[in-house]
Amino acid sequence: MMKPKFCAECKYSKPEPNSPWNLRCVNPYVNANDSWALSSSTIHGATCSTERDKRFFSACGMKGKLWEQK
Repeated sequence: MMKPKFCAECKYSKPEPNSPWNLRCVNPYVNANDSWALSSSTIHGATCSTERDKRFFSACGMKGKLWEQK
């Protein structure tokens, strides 16, 4: 069994402004198909929990395919 890949330990995760318990993913491959992340006036990225909820055809998904150590 592999060790879980926590978003908090990924170099692409950042705390959401005014909400340190919610993480945002700024990985360009994750955000390439996220209309909210692309159209934001500031670069906040996609919500990590939303990306992790995706099971099929996701850039990173539950497995953390794009995860990189901080």
